[in-house]
Amino acid sequence: MESITNLFKKTPDTKTKPSSKKETLSRPKKSQEELRNILENKIQSQKLPIEQSIDKYRQSLKDGTFEDGEDEEEGSGEERKKQMQERIERMMDRAEKMKSKLDNGEELPLYTEDLSTTYTSPDKSKTEQITINIEQKLQEFISFYNNHNIEIPEDLEETILELWEENIDDIEKEIQEHGFNEILLVPPTTDLLDLAEKMKETGYYESDNFKEGGSFEKAQSQNQDKIRLILTHNTQNLKDHPELAKTLNIKGQDVPLDQTLTLEEYLILSKKYFEETGKHLDEDGWTWLATKSGSRLVYSSWDVGECIVYAIDFSCQNGLLGLRSSRSYSR
Repeated sequence: MESITNLFKKTPDTKTKPSSKKETLSRPKKSQEELRNILENKIQSQKLPIEQSIDKYRQSLKDGTFEDGEDEEEGSGEERKKQMQERIERMMDRAEKMKSKLDNGEELPLYTEDLSTTYTSPDKSKTEQITINIEQKLQEFISFYNNHNIEIPEDLEETILELWEENIDDIEKEIQEHGFNEILLVPPTTDLLDLAEKMKETGYYESDNFKEGGSFEKAQSQNQDKIRLILTHNTQNLKDHPELAKTLNIKGQDVPLDQTLTLEEYLILSKKYFEETGKHLDEDGWTWLATKSGSRLVYSSWDVGECIVYAIDFSCQNGLLGLRSSRSYSR
């Protein structure tokens, strides 16, 4: 692993090697100088977080953080040490990859087409190699929306690629730490009633509380007027993925609404998942959603051949009710 000093040493200006790859984007192209400056700034932005993590590790060595507590199982402190080491290594690896790309002198692409990384659950019960090709996903979603007569803004592709490239390092980190193995590419969804009709399978069962709050017409979610790139989990039931299973029994008031799928996004994921697998989301269990219905929070599942949409008080909790974690990048 490269030393901190060498890793964050400014890269001298170099001429780029000609590229044989044909550019296909119609949007205005950044110059190689602009792309190199952007990458250099990304590298330098990693320096402080890495140094802070190393300082925290050194302090933990001194203050006994890595020792087992009185009420802990043997090896708990060593596991904390290992997790902190792995986090520092991942941060260093990301910075090294960027610096290698900058130093080799080759022409920098306008965007990174493929992202491939590994997720390992905290308890080591699950390891998954996760690869996302942004071009493939764009074509999947454009076809999906066209098939279901959902309007796509002209700048969808351009905006998605910009969101992807601007946040690629954070996206990789989130995948490594939380196992996000799916992305949703979502146009503005300001008409939930229309979207629900187009995403419908057999129908909806709406609880009285959801109807009282105005049903699909008046349910409220944030950022529905924006184009979004959303990291989530391609998992049928919450209990099937370690990151989602640990959210079970969470109270509605503790749901992080900025890191949870909305009803709109859930309906899109549900429809696409069914078309790809022939199965419905949450046939076993229920999912909190970042959507309000009056003074209540919405949750959903699949039961008796329908998508169930409930609204319930924020104070409620149930061992079968959790959330579909997400990370959203929007413009």
